[in-house]
Amino acid sequence: MARSNPCSDLSGTWRNELGSNLTITHVPNSSFITGWYSTAVESSPNAASISSNITGIVHNFTKAENRSLVAFNVIWRNGSSLTSWVGECISCNGEEKIYTTWVLRTLKNRKDKWMSTLINEDTFWRVDRTSHTTPVSEDTITNSSIVGKWQSETGDCISITNVIKPKDLKGSHKSPTETNGSPIFGQFDGNGTYFAVALVNVDGDRITGWSGHIYNPLEKKPVMETSWLSYKFSNLCNNPRANVNYGMYNYTYITGIINRKENVSELKVIYDYKFG
Repeated sequence: MARSNPCSDLSGTWRNELGSNLTITHVPNSSFITGWYSTAVESSPNAASISSNITGIVHNFTKAENRSLVAFNVIWRNGSSLTSWVGECISCNGEEKIYTTWVLRTLKNRKDKWMSTLINEDTFWRVDRTSHTTPVSEDTITNSSIVGKWQSETGDCISITNVIKPKDLKGSHKSPTETNGSPIFGQFDGNGTYFAVALVNVDGDRITGWSGHIYNPLEKKPVMETSWLSYKFSNLCNNPRANVNYGMYNYTYITGIINRKENVSELKVIYDYKFG
């Protein structure tokens, strides 16, 4: 029997035009996805041997029989760089493809930050349909310094409410025009002197991915510098990337569970525990 929506379950392995493999597993009872990404691109010596975990989200549309929004992210080399992909799975003429636009952000010193962001496109074809689920740990870290509310200069808010071992994040996102927020899912990494933070969010017919770095995590009000891509449901086989937006937001830490001014030594202990 034919599937009513071939894009409703993205579990399995996908390959892009450069030969990189994306393997997706579903988190039970949610729209979240996990898995791993094996790059075939030699951006640096031995880079093609790197395989990293992904976190992401899929949003199926009942009104669109053969289409689903998808976003996922990967953190490379302990957070020295990270990539977020946003796009849409479309089944046109019986062939499933994931059309994505990606933003890569790399850790840079102050004078080279203008070179920190790259944007490009990937198209993935299905290699196999091995369907399985991977539970996400609910073993939370309650005293992590990344938990709290982060707000941009435009009033855009990211609230990180849960840090889940080993390095996953959950929370919510709320734009200045929204009354209620919508869920975010992601991951983070770092070495104690910086954090890399990758997040995804779906809100209605739009899906968003952020790639960001916190350069000053031990300060009283650290800043999360992000590059983001937003993809709106297109419903177009001939032009699936018609509705992609890009921006850069800096989010300042507003409120959280730790008094940073009085507990810098405590923060250092938390970083040592997580990354040591």
